[in-house]
Amino acid sequence: MKKEDLKALVFALLLVLFESIVYFLCKFSPISVNILTSEFDAKLPLIPFFACFYYLWYIYLFLIPFILNRIDKKQFFKYASITVICILIGALIFIFFPTTFDRGVDLNNYKSIFTYLVKFIYFTDTPNLCCLPSMRCALSFIFIYISLKTKDLKWYYKLLITITSLGIVASTLLIKQHVIWDVFAAILVVIISILIDKYTNIGNIIENKLKFVEKLIEKIFVKTKLDNKLK
Repeated sequence: MKKEDLKALVFALLLVLFESIVYFLCKFSPISVNILTSEFDAKLPLIPFFACFYYLWYIYLFLIPFILNRIDKKQFFKYASITVICILIGALIFIFFPTTFDRGVDLNNYKSIFTYLVKFIYFTDTPNLCCLPSMRCALSFIFIYISLKTKDLKWYYKLLITITSLGIVASTLLIKQHVIWDVFAAILVVIISILIDKYTNIGNIIENKLKFVEKLIEKIFVKTKLDNKLK
């Protein structure tokens, strides 16, 4: 693996850790939790197969930055900047408007290998708090936006990323991990994040900080003598 590729993966890992820490801390909001329900979600069936798309998101968290770093460095930092803004906006909502919902399903009624995947998701995400906006959906929409904006990315890759990312969004509803309001909120948060990045200086400040982090990673590589080994 080339040095630049490894740097991109380390950078992606830092973004994942940042989101995970923020998400974890927001679960301790002192404000009463709001329960969201809708008839639309009650009518949606549970389709365990969609857990495959749900897990795909974890791969994309590393794959998308990896691809962007290879073909368009500017879009790589644009992706990171929008993602950071999105996470921070989401954190504010999680703290001041914490939400949850009742999944309303009994997995014992479903018998397939995919059901075990859903059971593991429920096991790791119980109680299900900090639901609105769905950060999984938000980042999936960012995957779509940034891939469509990357000129040097082949059209069939753009199509693949778009379809599979929409599959991830659908999976949050079809395995009962989110409700439709979480998806709508995710769309709104992503739009606001893109506008903030585009029309304010906040985006530039974050991008500069991210470039500083990249230089820091570079120095760590040199200090640990990884630099020469990866050339």
